[in-house]
Formats: sequence, C-alpha cells, structure tokens
Amino acid sequence: MKNYDVIIVGAGIIGCSIAYFLTEKGYSNVLVIDKGGIASDITGICPGGVRQQWGTEINCIMSKASTEFFKNINAYLEPEHEIKFREVGYLYTFHSEEAKRKYAQSVTLQNSLGIPTKFLSPLEAKEIVPGINESSFIASSFCETDGFADDAYHVTHSFAKAAKRKGVQFINDDVERIIVENGVVKGVYCKNRGSITCDKVVNAAGLGSKGLAKTAEIDLPINFEVRRILYTNRVTERILEPLLISFEMGFAAKQLTDGTIYLSYLGKDLQPPFNMFDFQLRAAEVGTEIFPPLTDLVIHSHVDGTYDSTPDHQAILGCVDGLPGYYQAVGMSGHGFMMSPAVGEAVATIVAEQTPKIDVSSLNYRRFKNNQLIFEPSVV
Repeated sequence: MKNYDVIIVGAGIIGCSIAYFLTEKGYSNVLVIDKGGIASDITGICPGGVRQQWGTEINCIMSKASTEFFKNINAYLEPEHEIKFREVGYLYTFHSEEAKRKYAQSVTLQNSLGIPTKFLSPLEAKEIVPGINESSFIASSFCETDGFADDAYHVTHSFAKAAKRKGVQFINDDVERIIVENGVVKGVYCKNRGSITCDKVVNAAGLGSKGLAKTAEIDLPINFEVRRILYTNRVTERILEPLLISFEMGFAAKQLTDGTIYLSYLGKDLQPPFNMFDFQLRAAEVGTEIFPPLTDLVIHSHVDGTYDSTPDHQAILGCVDGLPGYYQAVGMSGHGFMMSPAVGEAVATIVAEQTPKIDVSSLNYRRFKNNQLIFEPSVV
C-alpha cells in the first residue's frame, strides 16, 4: 500500500488551503480525506466575510495577509470561474462611550499594523449606508479594505483543484482514528479503506477535530456554539454594501451579491435550540432600530451553523509536543474562512519543517498547558 508524505483529515477551507500551500512547498504525495467531500460541512454555508478588524495582534496580522491573498486569489488559484472578492468594508456601530473607548485600543492596534480602520461619526456612516438610523448610535468604525467572497463553496473547491493539479489526491471516507505506534504517528484508520500510512497527519477536521484528536489521546478544549443566519427576499437596489455589526446590540447584517440580505441576532439572551419565532422577532426588533429598511423585507429562510470555539476564541495551530508526526489546524472559532490563506500557509510551512512568514507559535496547543491564552474580544 502507498505511503503518503502527508494526510490531511478534513476538506473544508482549512484543509484545502493547507493542501494547496503544501504544493507550493513542493509536496505532491499528499492525501486529503473527508467523509462528506470538499466543502461538505460548515465551509459550504459560510457567508464569506473577510475582515481585518480584530483585537489581537496575531489575528490582525493573519487577517491582513489573508485579505491580500483574497485580493489576488484568481492569479494564485487560477479557478475555472472567477472568484469575486469585493472590498465593501465592515462597519461597526457603537452605542456608548465605554464601548467606543474600549474599541479605540483595537483601532490603534490595527492602524499600527497597516490596517486602515477609522472612526466615523453617525453622519459619516450614513454616507456609506444611507438607510442606517444615525440616531441609534454615537460612533462607528470602518475598514474600507475589508470585504467578501460570496461563494465560500467555490473558493474551497478552487483551493482543492489547484492542489489536485499538482498531484494532491482527495477521497471520501470516514477517518475513525489516528494510528500511533510507540508514540509516533504512522497514519490513519478509515471506516471503508482501513489503514492508510503516512509520515505526517494534519487534523483539519473542523467539527470532527475534537473527536479525532481524542483517538491520539489529545484533549482539545473545543466547545460547539450554534449561530443562526436569517435570509430575506432579494432586493434589486443595493442598500447595504458593508457588513453592519453592533456588538452591543447583538446584530449583524449584509446584502449579498444576489440581493438577498442575511442577518443574525447575536445576543446572549437567546440560546440554542432557538425558537424560530422568538429569534426572528428579536433580530427584527434590533435590526430595524439600527437599519430601518429591514421593515420592508421578508425573512424567507434560515441556516444554523456551528463554531468550533476555544476558550480564548483563537485557533489551535501547529504541532503537539510529544507526538511526532501530528499537526493540527482546529478550533477556528468562526473565523476560519477569512483567515484560511494565512492559516494554510503557516501550517503547511510548519509541516514542511520550515519557518512560516507569520509566527503562529502563540496559537500552539501548548498555550493551554502554559496558561498563555490570547483572548480575542471581537468575535461575531
């Protein structure tokens, strides 16, 4: 049986990005395994937002690098159909002086790293989003280079196809466990194909990553958080170009390319399993206060997605001390898609035993043992 240099478990955006960047490092003897196929899980329903407005240095750096990749993604991946990345910005609203003061620290951090976020008055925000209720907030922040790649499914398949062109193989199977012999990773055991050997295994299994890691006696501190997104009827007029977010009100909304508006209520007072009537009512109440044009729309459908969240809402990247041959890119905490290029490049470089362009050592698994968590405040 063939022995692979690397097996990646998970064909979501993270696994496919890692596969692509491994080929950039000269790897071709790589196998990607996913029980449902490429982009079959959470990646496939991701709205595709790409933002750089974060509260920790590592996230700002990774998101800035990822945004640069998305701007030039067609040149890198050479997809069959053009990937449309639109720089329409993210607009945050602040409803108290305390919230504005706290976020000012993030703006200072972002600006120091070359991210052009700026504070706007309510009237300046209204110039960007004419329908916004300027009396409902006291200030806003806006980063004009934030944006969207509407079709996360297409982006993921484009990463996969670029990897395939350089020899990476993709198969559908259920990886039941990681094979460890004498403390060293030797491969994976699949439900249908049995044992497949390799030199290195990358756990990029998304919602399945915690269970998979446990088969190698690794306890990942991941909890699962449900997020619900509501979708309205299509609107011909472009009324909400940037993603509009209010952390205080627990609201987010964005108009997609096809005219549909998606929105969500993020308040802690409603917890899953969500009652659809209560959730829709609360989202409408909060949303129409900030953005009154929502009163003219009809909610047609909804999708529930799940975050694989860590205690500090940061990804877990790289090797695991004491388990040679095992690597992971897990616990994305809801921002896997937007940071996938930076994560893929960093993890692929670590697997290749080289030094990544971005130092992601602070996101290693050992931070939990060493009590060195890096709490990210700006999680939507």
